[in-house]
Amino acid sequence: MLNRLTVASAVAFATLTLACAAPVAAAYPDKPIRIVVPFSPGGGTDILARQLAASVAESEKWNVVVENRPGGNGAIALASTARAPVDGYQVVLALRENMVIAPLLNTENQSFDPLKDFTAIANVASAPMVVVAGMNSKYDSIQKALAAAQADPGALRFGTSGQGSMSHLLLAMLGAQAKAPMTHVPYRGSNPAMTDLVGGHVDLVGGSIASGKSFIDGKRVRALAVSSLKRMPNLAEVPTIAELGYPGFDVVTWYGLFGPADLPRDIVEKLNGAVNKVLRTPDMQRTLLEQGMVTQVGSAADFDKMYRDDYVTLGAQIKTLGMTAE
Repeated sequence: MLNRLTVASAVAFATLTLACAAPVAAAYPDKPIRIVVPFSPGGGTDILARQLAASVAESEKWNVVVENRPGGNGAIALASTARAPVDGYQVVLALRENMVIAPLLNTENQSFDPLKDFTAIANVASAPMVVVAGMNSKYDSIQKALAAAQADPGALRFGTSGQGSMSHLLLAMLGAQAKAPMTHVPYRGSNPAMTDLVGGHVDLVGGSIASGKSFIDGKRVRALAVSSLKRMPNLAEVPTIAELGYPGFDVVTWYGLFGPADLPRDIVEKLNGAVNKVLRTPDMQRTLLEQGMVTQVGSAADFDKMYRDDYVTLGAQIKTLGMTAE
């Protein structure tokens, strides 16, 4: 008799627990969702986050806000999200640089583990880069620039937005693949690098299309190649590096939405579905293309596999290139 009562009580308790839990999950979100941005207001990541927040809020009738937490090359925002409650109300819009490159270059000084402390939610966009030269430069093609670097190793100087940046990775990988050693000149951001290129202080600059487009349109620099496998519609006349004799060359950054580790699967799927819904709209695709980005639509599981594979692959490449944080 006692055993029957015990079993009955356990079943009743489990049923009650499930009944109480279901409405909580179904009600999500019932308060504002914060998208944390690792940079100051006004930059490309901030603009993307605000466009995404506004679109999801309108589409789903949710309250979605953006919070900027700059510092530490993204580490402050990422560490904050890693420690956030596992309830889906704080997520971070991270870049490949924050989530993969910086941790690989700073293995001893990280306040988070990129492979253990996060739940991948959605791959939002990818952003190819562009290699440019000055309008009066003798290097009016990638082939000429690389030939010069092969003939006189180290003489050709390339500028980037900083040590360990995606633009640094781009030109270091290109130089290694072409067996054309070049000298890296890191700047504090893309604009100073572009300005020095116009002034003739460096020979090439690699950077995002968003940062280079005004210089290209203003005929201040010449676009030599883009770093994606396919040409970009807003730079349709510019060939890819892959087209120019380097098959398979594909170096782009990506933007993804992450939550803290062990985020409940139903919340992940709800967020992923909402993000994918707005990314499929022509308006969002057009808006991001104007910023040099390509929308990405896919499952949370696919994005999780992509960024984990990327960490392993890029780790090996960075080691081979000898890239460092300083």
